[in-house]
Amino acid sequence: MVRKKDNNFPNPEGKINVLKRYLHILALLQSPPGTNETWNAARLAQLLSLEEDEKDISDSHVRKYIKDHIENELGISVDRTQGGLITALAEDLDPDMQLEIARVYSDFVVKDSTRDMILQKFIAANPDRALWTLARIYFAALEKRMIQCSYKTNEGQLLTGWKLCPCYFIFRNNNLYLIVYDVDMKKYLPLVAERIQNIVVCDKKHDISWEVPDVDELFATSLSAFIDNTNIVEVTIRYSQVVKTIIENIIASLQPAIQKEPNNWHRATFTISDYLYLCKQLVLYGREVEIVSPHKVRQAMIHMLKESLSVYEQ
Repeated sequence: MVRKKDNNFPNPEGKINVLKRYLHILALLQSPPGTNETWNAARLAQLLSLEEDEKDISDSHVRKYIKDHIENELGISVDRTQGGLITALAEDLDPDMQLEIARVYSDFVVKDSTRDMILQKFIAANPDRALWTLARIYFAALEKRMIQCSYKTNEGQLLTGWKLCPCYFIFRNNNLYLIVYDVDMKKYLPLVAERIQNIVVCDKKHDISWEVPDVDELFATSLSAFIDNTNIVEVTIRYSQVVKTIIENIIASLQPAIQKEPNNWHRATFTISDYLYLCKQLVLYGREVEIVSPHKVRQAMIHMLKESLSVYEQ
């Protein structure tokens, strides 16, 4: 088995480091309005040199990164003052562009232990083909080729020779999932990637065509990895000021309508498809949160609480 030693992988021709450097510069130049912090190339070079793997970064490097990559490649203008001070970006970055940049930049500045744990599980399940699995399914989706695989369900049942239409991999709820379309069931399914085995990419000659759904639209009514937009319910909950921030963070992706109630309580209404998962999240906060409606979701919560309590009443 080939193991990573003291080499500088991955860094083909220094391009990874170049990307990291100019994204650092871009981020530092997005100064808040009204700040009196100004930069010059020498100061930026000094900051970049603080990283352990960086050496001999000069102000000429910084000026080149700004001109070649930030201005020419990304098309982002940078303000300069007479005398060469680099002050800030000349324009605001719209949210979509910031998200696109942050997806890449976060790999350099954010520690993601959860993502590492998920990938370690996936590699442990596929020690001799983990990277191949990612690449082969990715390109099968681009070529619109079906795959055939074996899969172990949540109940432990082993499905063999299952033919599916691959869409994309996604990290969600502490797992790596492959989103697929099942032609027979006529629905999209999230498969836990580490349970997929014996993958074969099918011949391209088939009459089946499938759409690859937008991720945000696919999970628009789901808090978990559950996909079933045919069973959506409108739920209303109420919660105290004590757990306001926590509860609203949990349901934020569902775009709730929120109203304030007397005595520092709040009410939120939203649509959701995986209401059992919602119940599991809310049960942690006891009397500080209540499911108001609909009746079936309220009853599901009551049943869950009684089932839990029964273990301790024996």
